[in-house]
Amino acid sequence: MNQKNFMLKLVSIPLLALATLPLVACGDNPIEVEDKKQVEFSIEVGAQDALESLESLRENIDNYNCYDQTKRFTDNYKKRCDLFIDKFRGNSADTVLSLSTIIKMVKNEDEYNDKGNYTGSDDGPMVNYLRYNKMLSITLINYKQTVESISKSEKLGDPEIRFLVKSYIDSDPSEYDPFSATILDTVDVDRWAGEKKIAIQLPRGIDAIEICPVLRDKNEHDDYYDDEDLLKDSDCVPVKNLGWVAENNPKLHTTTGEKARIIWEWFLYSIE
Repeated sequence: MNQKNFMLKLVSIPLLALATLPLVACGDNPIEVEDKKQVEFSIEVGAQDALESLESLRENIDNYNCYDQTKRFTDNYKKRCDLFIDKFRGNSADTVLSLSTIIKMVKNEDEYNDKGNYTGSDDGPMVNYLRYNKMLSITLINYKQTVESISKSEKLGDPEIRFLVKSYIDSDPSEYDPFSATILDTVDVDRWAGEKKIAIQLPRGIDAIEICPVLRDKNEHDDYYDDEDLLKDSDCVPVKNLGWVAENNPKLHTTTGEKARIIWEWFLYSIE
């Protein structure tokens, strides 16, 4: 082999190697791709773990608050808190009790055993809140217009009387929206007498209500008017310590508003 041919071979070897380099650079490195997938997977798993951890903390914060507020009242406060919260915190609106109510029940070892069952006497409950759902009965007895007309456009109005009931726990509004029902729906009258009844179910756990008669003229106030926009707070009758209110004991009230006088009564009774 002469010197010229030998030099050509030496030059061709590195050129061939250089020609293959772009193919490696432009292609996907399997190791790098796998590392990238692993990083993305780790981020997704980490985020999911963080969300689950936050959800767990959110679910447990009621238990921690219950522990803190009951540890001086009962020796097995942790066990009672866990059981009562699990038992009385359901998903449907009529089985959910506020934490403050559950804490009262946990503290009350005289009337609630360690299984969360009520063991007290129905004749004299020690708690001031409703231990179970009850019915509120309202009876309209008399309506009389006290101005020339409740309507701005007609001599005789079209009165509609509704009752709005607000509920409370420890003086704060409960998680329940106000309950309302129509008791009188008439046209072209300035007075009415008789008996019309409605019944509204009150949820367990609340300890106070306000019963508010609401008068509207159907010509002036259509369905877009909210009851709370039309009522006067001074017309509402407060009822506190519902757990101590005797059943089937009617209370008579006269509400004198700007345009009419309404006579009505209410009482509580148990659901059969």
